Amino acid sequence: MSKTKTKTTATQEVADKRQPAYVTELLDNGTVTITAKTREKLAEMVNDIPADCSYGAGAVSQNRETGMLSLRLDLTIK
Repeated sequence: MSKTKTKTTATQEVADKRQPAYVTELLDNGTVTITAKTREKLAEMVNDIPADCSYGAGAVSQNRETGMLSLRLDLTIK
């Protein structure tokens, strides 16, 4: 018996190293919810999204128990 391995291309590996996981999820699935402790950190996360990516965002919500902020992002068609 042989084990099968999933192969990734070199460009996929480079892309994974350059962008955060939530950006990859947004581009693959079309939607992602990001969470952060402060508004500044949330803004930094949004700024990491590539400029050629068109997305829409809802309102920022805050969990009163944990204090975490969350924002849902959805890809839009240009």
